Amino acid sequence: MDIKEIWKKHPLYEQGKIELVPTEWVWKYYGRDVSPEADLLDGTIVSMDALWENILQVGLYNPLIMRVGLENKKFRLESGNHRIQVFHQHGVRLVPVTVQVREECGPHTEDVMTDATHNFEAPEGFLISKITDEYMAPSEVFSDLKASQ
Repeated sequence: MDIKEIWKKHPLYEQGKIELVPTEWVWKYYGRDVSPEADLLDGTIVSMDALWENILQVGLYNPLIMRVGLENKKFRLESGNHRIQVFHQHGVRLVPVTVQVREECGPHTEDVMTDATHNFEAPEGFLISKITDEYMAPSEVFSDLKASQ
């Protein structure tokens, strides 16, 4: 199965801030309590099956967004919680991901992109210690992804 890689036209890809990451790595960190329906780019609410069909027909433009909080040493899949479920279910090996760097991360922040309450600890922190750019490539932030590059 081939998914149209229109995410390669995304401005963040052109800046080198999107990388293909193993689906299984992202799968460990998705929000288990997200709503059962997904929304398409136009805001239409659809079932997971309809989301998958849309991805197959239209392709994938937006990367999944992993958000990290440098101050509270937390991270979470901020955008892509539904997409990672269908990618996992249908055996997609690699998914496009970018990392959004903030001081704080979690469901308590003002600009959440998901209704999920998940948040994961990063007790050893991240490969970065200060915000130099709002978006970064995953291998620049997560040591286990840097090792696999």
